[in-house]
Amino acid sequence: MHISERSKHGIILSDLYSRRTEGVVVIFKPANKTSLYQEVIRQIVKAIKSGKWKPGMRVPPEAELAELFQVGRNSIREATKALAILGVIEARPGYGTLVCDDALSKIHTTELLSYMRDKSSWLELMQVRLLLEVQIASWAAERATEDDIRGLMDFVGSYREKAEEGVYPRNAVFFKENADFHEMIADIAGNRLAIQLLRSIRSELDAQRHAYLELPPRNWNRMVEEHVEIAEHIKNHRSEEAAEAMRKHLSQAIRDLGEPGPN
Repeated sequence: MHISERSKHGIILSDLYSRRTEGVVVIFKPANKTSLYQEVIRQIVKAIKSGKWKPGMRVPPEAELAELFQVGRNSIREATKALAILGVIEARPGYGTLVCDDALSKIHTTELLSYMRDKSSWLELMQVRLLLEVQIASWAAERATEDDIRGLMDFVGSYREKAEEGVYPRNAVFFKENADFHEMIADIAGNRLAIQLLRSIRSELDAQRHAYLELPPRNWNRMVEEHVEIAEHIKNHRSEEAAEAMRKHLSQAIRDLGEPGPN
């Protein structure tokens, strides 16, 4: 839909468009015509982050949003569909479309995932992992029980066998196993805050793990052996060696993914 230079009320498009909806003042600018639905998304997200749209608030009907943004209803439909997929808004029978209770959290997660697509940002995250997980490995070696050790060695043994058979599961299964190995060590370490910190960045790490698909078999073999080495040090309660093995493992991952070799 072509956007005119002025609204029907004579407001210049660069001005703020304000009206009251169910007691809540909603302030928007008419959407930029270069990317209508994305601009609608951007402004709705901004309204939620600023607190103008609060959790539980009913989203105005499609026709009303189209008037607010001065765009066609198709653009509004695309924008609200995308926001629903992201978990920012949701349709509830009998209530209409509402801003989700955890909308702000979902927005922050999505923004962080977008930020993490930048290579330098991924490197910063890996540097944080180095600080955190090296200490976690040391604690795990000090605190591991017999049950912890049995579970850890069974876990690494299973995918070591796959590697020896030449099986490299380049899919979500391997990514989950790789992440589970690191979380298992955090659980053994027993520091609840460290566990939560590691789990809080798991989705950001998952967003970058497509890079593993480019690794040649020798890198996969080395990665598995590094996991086994870390597990062996934890099994034998060698805290300094476990910490050093984890440091080398994560440092190697930075080199592998930063400078991928030939397939």
